[in-house]
Amino acid sequence: MKYLLILGMALSLSSCLKYGLEENLPKFKDALITEVFMEYRFEDSKATSGGSPLVRNVTLTLTQKQFKRKENTAGASLDSLIFNVTVPAASGAFTAEEKAKVSKNRLVLMTNISPAATMEALEGAPQPGLPGDFSQPRKYKITAANGDSRIWVVKIGNFTN
Repeated sequence: MKYLLILGMALSLSSCLKYGLEENLPKFKDALITEVFMEYRFEDSKATSGGSPLVRNVTLTLTQKQFKRKENTAGASLDSLIFNVTVPAASGAFTAEEKAKVSKNRLVLMTNISPAATMEALEGAPQPGLPGDFSQPRKYKITAANGDSRIWVVKIGNFTN
């Protein structure tokens, strides 16, 4: 009996708001890339897990990041993100042989974007978080929570290996 009383109270006193939130909460309107990161991934055949080689990642150094918004950049029709990439020195599993394989066409892009926004790769650009070719400028569509969107061009300036 005691458990039935507790169950009844729990069900009657719970509050599950199922509607009304959409009109009361503001939606974020920004569709910006606010930070960028890149890494290189490779299989380490000398280290295995369950018989398969481990995938290792090397964080690349990005410098001179320029987040250019079209409304603040004369003549720009799109927003742009330009940065330089430097591959770190060989160390541990990241051997000199593996370092020599790092190029613009085998990189992984990761970004921070505006709260509640989404990011979509356009025109053959690699999906964020997956290895791809950045030997040419790539386009991404950032869509804000309120539905507004901006097209960003992501470009590597100098690449130093």
